[in-house]
Amino acid sequence: MYVQDVMQTAVTTVTPHTTVSTAYQMMTRRGARIRHLPVVAEEGTLIGIVTDRDVRRALASDAPSMAEHELPSLLAKLHVREIMTTEVLTVNGTTSVVEAALIFLEKKLGCLPVVHDHNRLAGITTVADLLRAYSKQRNVTWLMKTDIIMHTPVITATPAMSLSEAQRVMRDKHIRHLPVVSGQCLVGMITDRDLREAAPSSATTLTRGEIGYRMDTTAIETCMTKDVVWACPGFAMVDAAHMLVECQIGCLPIVEHGTLVGIVTEMECLREFLETAPDA
Repeated sequence: MYVQDVMQTAVTTVTPHTTVSTAYQMMTRRGARIRHLPVVAEEGTLIGIVTDRDVRRALASDAPSMAEHELPSLLAKLHVREIMTTEVLTVNGTTSVVEAALIFLEKKLGCLPVVHDHNRLAGITTVADLLRAYSKQRNVTWLMKTDIIMHTPVITATPAMSLSEAQRVMRDKHIRHLPVVSGQCLVGMITDRDLREAAPSSATTLTRGEIGYRMDTTAIETCMTKDVVWACPGFAMVDAAHMLVECQIGCLPIVEHGTLVGIVTEMECLREFLETAPDA
């Protein structure tokens, strides 16, 4: 199986001249779940990539110290070319799915642009695309239960934890998802994207001190997802992968008798698929 069999060809892109504020609007518009925007020249040549984290960091960088009337001028002048990553790791359509999976696992990337002749963008592929392809197959090994591959113990948060503390935990532990528990019961889920969206807007007139105070005193229960998708330890790994893909989530909490006992992530499923795939 090759990347061309699983990649997405309808790709939202920007040019180096696109303003950062426009890129931000594209990523955050209603219904959009865009974390990566390939940057292309007029002829379709891939010249960089910008992530939602790049955009939010750029928009927030100087805003707190600026006057309200100065900020729109800044955002109108700041362009994608000033914040994009120019050294982009790519694959082509004939790259095997196994090789692409190895790149994802080794580099911990969120997406891989797919290019053809002269570095022209042909599409992108994500971990979810690879999981979707693998989960359609029924390798007997992939019917193993989730309790075999789940990660434990789980780093968790409580509903009363502040936004700033949750940010510190995610940064220090290098994770993007925090299950929220009351006692040992799962009551919510908070992601790094939730935290960035909950932070004061880049157009705020608050000072840095006021922003810090708000982040320190706002509990994550105000922005966490409360209707959490979860599975039990008896779930087959291939079904867990299917759920991750269909629900568009990055991690799946494993709950037994109401108690959080572990989590399964996209990367863990991908690693297991890769290790047991017939052509791995």
